[in-house]
Amino acid sequence: MKTIYKKNRNRVFLVFLFLLSALRLQATDPDSLIIRANLFYTNQMYEQAAELYQQVIDTGLVAPELYYNLGNAYFKQHNIPMAILNYERALQLDPGNEDIKYNLELARTYVSDKIETLPRFFVVEWYHWFLERMSSDGWARFSIISFILGLLFLSFFVFSKRFIWRKTGFTLGIIILFFSVLSFFFAWQSRKILTAHDHAIVMQPAVTVKSSPDSNGTDLFVIHEGTKVTIVESQDNWTEIRLDDGSKGWLPAETITKI
Repeated sequence: MKTIYKKNRNRVFLVFLFLLSALRLQATDPDSLIIRANLFYTNQMYEQAAELYQQVIDTGLVAPELYYNLGNAYFKQHNIPMAILNYERALQLDPGNEDIKYNLELARTYVSDKIETLPRFFVVEWYHWFLERMSSDGWARFSIISFILGLLFLSFFVFSKRFIWRKTGFTLGIIILFFSVLSFFFAWQSRKILTAHDHAIVMQPAVTVKSSPDSNGTDLFVIHEGTKVTIVESQDNWTEIRLDDGSKGWLPAETITKI
């Protein structure tokens, strides 16, 4: 009996410490909100954790870790559409993050719709593979560093009196400057994708896609919550979407949320 009493007393003490820590962190600055959210998440209070992570994002602080944690909190609540939405947002900011990719793929296994992606030309596939190696900021930093190195090697060509140094400096300088321009292009493309907001997640359990932006339009097919769609255009309260298999149609705008 004493052992059981001691265990219960320890549990009560731990809960008391947790509540005391939460009360001490009532400040609304982002750091305090994140600490409180992490405490809630650690103690399996996922709904409260999600609310606080969202509050931090609403302050204007954007980071892949925030969206990732928010996605995890929703996943723990079995809110698959919101989990996928936030994993996708995290992946846009950090496309090379393997943890985000893994959790996103795990969440997608709970989506009813299994849509086959149309095959892409191998050059396009390679292009997207390279583009996703780094974020837009990462490509921008790589571009700046390689540009400086390229100029440094070209300075050997300009100022060196030895032929071998001039030849080496010119060759390496041109090659590195080429990669600088290429990485700048990748940075621009990544930023363009990040700000385009042309993808969305279906948030309702089931949505009937219509042939026209009208409730009287012909029913084409049904898609379910968690499915990722590409936004083609918007008209009044309707949005035309396209699936990865090429299927297109219209659905009410309120049934989806942009990534």
